Amino acid sequence: MRQVFLEKGLVVVKEVAQPKLDDHSVLISVHYSFISSGTEAATIATTESDPVFSNIPHKIKSLLLSLANHGINGTATLAKGGLQGSLQSLGYSCSGRIIAVGKKVTSFRSGDFVACAGAGFALHADVVCVPQNLVVAVPGEHYLRQASVTTLGAIALQGVRRAQVQIGEIVCVFGLGLLGQLTVQLAKAAGCTVIGIDILPERMALAKELGADYVFDGKDNQFEKSIEFLTHHKGVDVTLITASSKSNDIVQQSMNVTRKKGRVVVVGEVGMKLERDPFYKKEIDLLISCSYGPGRYDNDYEMEGKDYPYSYVRWTEKRNMEAIVDLIVQQKLRIDPLISQVYELAQADKAYETLNTKKSVGVVLSYAPKDDFEFLPAQKDGLSFEGPIHFMPAQKDAPIKVGIVGAGGFSKTKLMPLVSKLHNVSIAAVADSDYATAENASRTYGATKTFIEEDDLFQDESIDVVLIASPHKFHYDQAVQALCRGKAVFLEKPMVTTFEQFKVLELFLKNNPTAPFCVDYNRSFAPFIQKIKWETVERHSPLVINYRINAGYISPDHSVHQASGAGRIIGEACHIFDLFCFLTGSHPVSVSVEALRPTSDDLFPTDNFSAHISFADGSICSLVYTSIGHTALGKERMELFFDSKSIVMEDFLQLRGYGTAHMFNETVSTPDKGHKAILTSFFNSLRSEKREMPISASRLSMVAQLTLVVDKLACQGGGNQEL
Repeated sequence: MRQVFLEKGLVVVKEVAQPKLDDHSVLISVHYSFISSGTEAATIATTESDPVFSNIPHKIKSLLLSLANHGINGTATLAKGGLQGSLQSLGYSCSGRIIAVGKKVTSFRSGDFVACAGAGFALHADVVCVPQNLVVAVPGEHYLRQASVTTLGAIALQGVRRAQVQIGEIVCVFGLGLLGQLTVQLAKAAGCTVIGIDILPERMALAKELGADYVFDGKDNQFEKSIEFLTHHKGVDVTLITASSKSNDIVQQSMNVTRKKGRVVVVGEVGMKLERDPFYKKEIDLLISCSYGPGRYDNDYEMEGKDYPYSYVRWTEKRNMEAIVDLIVQQKLRIDPLISQVYELAQADKAYETLNTKKSVGVVLSYAPKDDFEFLPAQKDGLSFEGPIHFMPAQKDAPIKVGIVGAGGFSKTKLMPLVSKLHNVSIAAVADSDYATAENASRTYGATKTFIEEDDLFQDESIDVVLIASPHKFHYDQAVQALCRGKAVFLEKPMVTTFEQFKVLELFLKNNPTAPFCVDYNRSFAPFIQKIKWETVERHSPLVINYRINAGYISPDHSVHQASGAGRIIGEACHIFDLFCFLTGSHPVSVSVEALRPTSDDLFPTDNFSAHISFADGSICSLVYTSIGHTALGKERMELFFDSKSIVMEDFLQLRGYGTAHMFNETVSTPDKGHKAILTSFFNSLRSEKREMPISASRLSMVAQLTLVVDKLACQGGGNQEL
């Protein structure tokens, strides 16, 4: 299929793979997509006008932050990608016909005509996959061209709702681009007197045609005086800013023309540096309107299909979209005058050039719809995961080709840079649900293949190893599919997220003890930890280990707390449980957990808990994990006691031994948590005749089980369990 991208400041149309359908989404054959004169034109302008030496202070700050978060290799990778010119998907408002629905979608059927919203979803492409709460029904095919503007209409409508306009009020609209023209019509339909302000005569004339009672030239220094006399020196009741400008003048002018105790609502992107006096003396309410309405940026609402109760949240982003479609159908919202021209998708570059004239308000792309398209889900049947599986050993001198599944931040800044530098190892393919993300990673590392559907990568016979770094909830399924295809698998933790998954994978590891499978429990491969292991290997007493993670606060809407993240015990604390198993060289026999009992829903028990683990050799290990500490303290600290000796490790930066040899102590400037070492060990093992994995199958199983038990107990508020 075809899709529109921004590449090095140019609009290009590329052939890409069809998007993957998930349970909560629908697959749509696009008929029309709308190009906004505001957001998309501004995106292109920003890309074209961002020279290397512009905004130096901000870029220095960003560089330092990246170095702190990703290190030198990760920052170099991000910089390399930027210099090469990355792909950027374009589009966020379209319409078409549904050709397939996800398993958990009940409100739509194949063949329905719909309008769609969402950056990253409602793209300029032949086929798009859009979550069900960002899709609304359109009553007939003949409305599809007009309905392609639904997303922009919802943005304008949410601004009007934020303004709480009432019949008879005077409303001023600053900026008469697409959003401004829609806002003029919505305010007029609400029974208001409408004033429009812009600097282009064509847009002022269009606003007048669409219902504006008065229009003024923003370049005319007298327009504020004109509004003053028009409102009998009282000012307008509401000002809606729909302009797009970095200037601070617009918001200041809005304050000047608005009455005392009036409202100013910012819908567009403008400079926000205010002079205090007009704002203070008039006691004006300054409001920000967030995109399409309630639900925007809420992962549960948008991605999981969880709606808000109608009685309590009357107007969500989807209900705003539905209202716009209703207004279009009732001919109360005129769209045709806003469409300057219709272009075929292949002429996308010309369509964007039309917007550069500034006279066009909006342009529509037209498609050759694939209404007869037969959707065929990825075929994964016939794969057995119960018995032994044959894995081809890697040749000692032959290059190992790696396929990456998941091109997110950690994958791009940590795993890919390390893998790309390993001897005789190359990244040959990248798969990600976002094609642009996958393609950018492929370009950075010289991969020749880019996939949207990971199963296509698993079936590629040229791929020797699959490195999985997708969201946590996909790890098990993807590891199973790759292993069943006979691929070696390096899985970024966690291994599993449920007990059901654990039972199946445990059985697999028993049936395939030499399977080329490794989980990225990297802490035990860190140089400091290896040094500690060497010091304790001939101990006479059990170990007493106290580990503290000062993890820092993460808001409830962060992905780690969503279904895709599985929580911080499963997603991060598993590292430390593996570390305990490694250092003791024993297996856990019981665990006791105490979890914080928060008085509000902004704190999670799985973010604040203590776990005390007894091991078969008599060792006892405890982990205190918290999100409520100060980050200046440092994140990780371990205290270890045995044989009248003590060891303290601070953040993988400082190692101190008490009762140990003086040479044991060490301080480094850059922490090494073992990522490179475990990857090197894994790829070396693939070439070894014995093929001993860096972490044994039995240890992988005990860590997975321990992690799941601690997570279960913490969610219950605490408890203990024999293992």
